[in-house]
Amino acid sequence: FWFEGAGKEKVHGFLLKPPFFDPAKKYPLLLLIHGGPQGSFGDNFHYRWNAQMFASPGYVVAMINFHGSTGYGQSFIDSISGDWGGKPYKDIMLGLDYLLSHYNFIHPKLFGAAGASYGGYMIDWIEGQTDRFKCLVSHSGVFDLASMYGSTEELWFCEWDYRGTPWTNPEIYKKFSPSSYVQNFKTPCLVIHSQN
Repeated sequence: FWFEGAGKEKVHGFLLKPPFFDPAKKYPLLLLIHGGPQGSFGDNFHYRWNAQMFASPGYVVAMINFHGSTGYGQSFIDSISGDWGGKPYKDIMLGLDYLLSHYNFIHPKLFGAAGASYGGYMIDWIEGQTDRFKCLVSHSGVFDLASMYGSTEELWFCEWDYRGTPWTNPEIYKKFSPSSYVQNFKTPCLVIHSQN
C-alpha cells in the first residue's frame, strides 16, 4: 500500500494477513517497525523480525517504510538525519490512520507495535508521544541518545544522524531522546534488552 506521509510525500508499506484470513472478521493489528533507521522492509521471509510468524496467531501485520528507509532514493534516506523522531514518527502515525480508514478487517481499537534497534528507539519514542497503542514491544531500543553516544563504537553514526556530539549539539540529543518524555509513558511495553 502507498499513502501520503510526512511532507505530503508518498510512503510505501506492506500488509500481511493471517492464515485462513476471513474478510468478514475484525483482526488486531501489529505494526512492525524496522531498524536502521537506514533500512527497509521487503517482500520476503526474514530470519529476524519474521512478519509471517507474527501474523500466524491471527494478527494483521503492517510494515511501513518510513522516511529514512532505503530503496526510495537518497534524499528519502538522508531525510532522517537530524530528525529521528520527526518524519518517521509522522509517517507511522499517518500510516496507522490510513490502515484504519482503508481496511475494514482491522479492529479499530486493537493494535500494537514492535521494533528492534532503531525500531526499538521508535517504540520508545512512541511511548512518550502517544497513547494510541494497546501495547508496545521495544527490542534493543535506544532510550537515551547521549548514553548511546557514550556506549557505541559507531561514533560516526551518532555524529551523522544527530548532527554532532552531545556537547556540540546537545539540543538534538535532548529533543529526540525518548528519556526526555518518560513522564508521558502510559502504554504497557515489553522491553527486551540483554548483553547476549
